[in-house]
Amino acid sequence: MKLSRILSALDRELLPGRTGPAGADPEILDLTEDSRAVREGSLFFARAGQKTSGLRFVREAVSRGARAVISDEDIPGLTVPAARVASMSRAQSAAADFFYGHPSGRLRVVGVTGTNGKTTFTYLLEAVAVEAGWRTGVIGTVNYRLPIQGGTGVETIAAPNTTPNALVLQRALHEMRGRGADLAVLEVSSHALELDRADRVDFDGAVFTNLTQDHLDFHKDMEGYFAAKSKLFSRMTSEPKAIPGSKGRPGKFCIINMDDAYGKKMADACAVRPTGYGIDSQAEITAKNLRLESRESRFDLRLLDGAGRALPAAQAVIRLPGRHNVQNALAAAGAAGLLGIPLPVILKGLARLESVPGRLEPIDCGQDFTVVVDYAHTEDALRNVLKAVRHLAGKRVLTLFGCGGDRDRSKRPLMGAAATELSDFCVITSDNPRSEDPSRIALDVEVGIHRAGRKNYEIVIDRKEAIARILQMARPGDWVLLAGKGHETVQIFADKRVQFDDREIARQFLSGRA
Repeated sequence: MKLSRILSALDRELLPGRTGPAGADPEILDLTEDSRAVREGSLFFARAGQKTSGLRFVREAVSRGARAVISDEDIPGLTVPAARVASMSRAQSAAADFFYGHPSGRLRVVGVTGTNGKTTFTYLLEAVAVEAGWRTGVIGTVNYRLPIQGGTGVETIAAPNTTPNALVLQRALHEMRGRGADLAVLEVSSHALELDRADRVDFDGAVFTNLTQDHLDFHKDMEGYFAAKSKLFSRMTSEPKAIPGSKGRPGKFCIINMDDAYGKKMADACAVRPTGYGIDSQAEITAKNLRLESRESRFDLRLLDGAGRALPAAQAVIRLPGRHNVQNALAAAGAAGLLGIPLPVILKGLARLESVPGRLEPIDCGQDFTVVVDYAHTEDALRNVLKAVRHLAGKRVLTLFGCGGDRDRSKRPLMGAAATELSDFCVITSDNPRSEDPSRIALDVEVGIHRAGRKNYEIVIDRKEAIARILQMARPGDWVLLAGKGHETVQIFADKRVQFDDREIARQFLSGRA
């Protein structure tokens, strides 16, 4: 595609003052903002990072074969065409959507946002869609999953971000469509919404799980956090897609957790008529008569079909413990129903999912107590998981957790209070300290514990030693929760990343003990 065609798609983002060889209009073969990924024919987006200017890498990109550059700053003296834009994020979204042929317009796309529950929602909806025979791709926190060309199963790609930049996101949607995908399920983070990464994605459905304190280092306050999340719903278009040969029922929908304190406010922000779900609230999609067990949850499900008609109640089973996972299942079942998937298929799909990586994931090495690993890294997530564990535990609940460095400090004391309130004993340790001193992070956590008047804890900064310590404390019948890192396989320090997986570390100690 010629550079001039891409520039014509940038709408009002393009600023006057294009530089480079007069009349040059090179053929563009690829879009990237990573100078290391530049190849012959790339269009390089010189985006400023948190600590560096994108201009620093422009000449490297050109030397690697970039045929043109787009930046939000002037770049003098280049031997290739360069254009300046007002907003790099919006320019990337517009350019990638145009370059890849508006891929989100050629398949069903469901986006989910919220502080907690996004990942479990995507796994549940994926399981239902696969049960329905839909080829499905997923963009999310754990990984990106693309259907295998001409076969069954998925190709799994490591996920650097919950929602990648627009260049990667649109390329992934294009790749999914090229592999015959019927549905794409996207976790849409508040950062992505604030930074316009999903600006040109044409969503068929938008789902809101909940909103609790997190990311206030980025959004500053809860109003800013809500405003970012609400963009997914306020920007929905009501015009249904016409996709030849597509599965399901055309139509746009918003699904809102009405049990959440922000549910009504988010419903009011929806550009299309919202559908509510909940356990306690008056909603169209509901779960009643919950039976919560250690390896599964049963409930009576009521939802709507693809035409928005109420269906008779049916008993649903998910192989995930906890009331919060029933809420996640309601959201997934609701989305599947509004996509036109029949109720019997939805029930089979919900039941087929065995587990979600790092979400109350059991670690069983034959020990006489229960160990679960969970990604809970906010106060609300920690409370929900601990309430689920407390409901199931016959004896003590022992919890290990830490808080991430260079992130919202105000949630640390809240998490300390929640953990010690709902656990019999806690071990406070490091999470991903990044540039902060992990001992200082632990002191922030300790402030909340002292305010709550609790003393049932100790601090072991080294996470591996902390895991060994809490497993050594466990007695028959206890439940041990290793919280915070979940599916993650590295620990991030100021100057390095080290291989670290709570699940593998726990297995090592348990195998030696069992």
